[in-house]
Amino acid sequence: MAKNQTLPRRRSHPEMMPSPPASSQLLPPEARADIQGFITSGFGHLPCTACLFLRFDERFTAKKWLALLRPAVTTATSWRVRSDVPKHKPSQALNVAFTADGLRMLGLPAGCVETFPPEFLNGIASPESSRNLDDVGDSAPARWELGGPNNEAIHALLILHTTTEPALATERERIETNLTGFPGINVISTQIGIRPSTGKEPFGFHDGIAQPEIKGIKGTGVETGEFILGYKNEYGFNSLGPVLQSADDPLKLLPDSSNPYLKGQRDFGLNGTFVVYRKLEQDVAGFWQFMQSEAQRRLGQPDPLFMVRLAAKMIGRWPSGAPLTLSPDCDDHALRESDDFLYAQIDPVGHGCPFGAHIRRSNPRDQLLPAAPPESLHMTARHRILRRGKPYGKPLFDLSVLDCTTDVQGLRAILDLKPDQQPRGIHFLGLNASLKSQFEFVQQVWANNPHFNGLTDNPDPLTGARGEPGTGSMLVPCTGLDQRTAPLPRFVTVRGGAYLFMPSLRALTWLAT
Repeated sequence: MAKNQTLPRRRSHPEMMPSPPASSQLLPPEARADIQGFITSGFGHLPCTACLFLRFDERFTAKKWLALLRPAVTTATSWRVRSDVPKHKPSQALNVAFTADGLRMLGLPAGCVETFPPEFLNGIASPESSRNLDDVGDSAPARWELGGPNNEAIHALLILHTTTEPALATERERIETNLTGFPGINVISTQIGIRPSTGKEPFGFHDGIAQPEIKGIKGTGVETGEFILGYKNEYGFNSLGPVLQSADDPLKLLPDSSNPYLKGQRDFGLNGTFVVYRKLEQDVAGFWQFMQSEAQRRLGQPDPLFMVRLAAKMIGRWPSGAPLTLSPDCDDHALRESDDFLYAQIDPVGHGCPFGAHIRRSNPRDQLLPAAPPESLHMTARHRILRRGKPYGKPLFDLSVLDCTTDVQGLRAILDLKPDQQPRGIHFLGLNASLKSQFEFVQQVWANNPHFNGLTDNPDPLTGARGEPGTGSMLVPCTGLDQRTAPLPRFVTVRGGAYLFMPSLRALTWLAT
């Protein structure tokens, strides 16, 4: 075969495509208008969320529906019209993403589909991803409520954000009513998440603090290509996305690929990203029962303050959100949103925040042993993800009792907690340019790994893998003799999942045409 007779198939290795010279400029307005708003904003002013999972039974109807939906899709266009006026924030937001099967149902040519990465094409419930994520036992896809092999196929996900629960119910009903006019489009599941004003997740800890900033949006932070396809990533190369044959885009709705190896093809992935959905059920009673049993084992009595301290060691933050690295001895509400700290400088041996703590594993910052701090920061930045989670279910107890750790009487509310058989947890939504080297890497190499950062038999206490019975405990470094807990039970169980692609507005136009 003659050289360059055929174009090489897409690979996930960043070395394939050189990036243009580095630039400190923000993304231009036309690029932001092409990016879905869910990528660049968590819509913090819109605490109520509905995730509507759809199945398409007929292509023409699905494309017609998408054409009518597209103008309503929220973009990443800046909310600030001028620098001298306040931001004009939307009162609601709507975004859409598709599974590989959904893209096929919409008529995306096979030649384009095969340029997506294999983990996306195989799906989150595939045997390989299940092994990487440790989705086994009660968390196995065969037991999921949605997204598993025993559930209806997911083709699309509509993500709706509103200001209030009544507004969410009204807008959700409007969307579902409109869908009745499109036979062959079915809502197979609706998942509701509400972020409380306290920002607490069901265990009782303030959540959603450590979000990476996108350099193209904020001017500083992690390189844009780690989250949005087509831009420079932390490796110094442009993140690669799927491409379409030019003959399949006669109207030239999509831009030409800037990849020199793919000249003459259209860039279907530019300004898009990959979305991870995980429904994570939390065993709140089991979580605090374990802390109580540890207090009984260590102190001979169920001490609520000891329980809160141990729980904070496992998470890495106090209930208010204050990081243990900055406030190791007591909760400090003045630090509830603090995220500007480095481990190697302040807490090199983990006396404040243990190496095994959830936040130290998911974002090791400047201390990934044996690398030095500068290289650790670079390595960490290459595996960051954007998190867009929302809690679901009613709290098991009054979470405000954890706001005052000096009120011993109030803390007694966490003693002898019993399960009420009501589901509660988090709808986790993660955004990244590479499912493999970001989301799956963090879960497999940092969370599930019992030897992370030199540890021994210490997986992530919240989301890490659980090995054989009697193994997997939490190490708490102390100035004297280090302490190790009893084997950790599973506090978080996966109840559903999906890998999706969130296209640009131009790609949505192509899909609807």
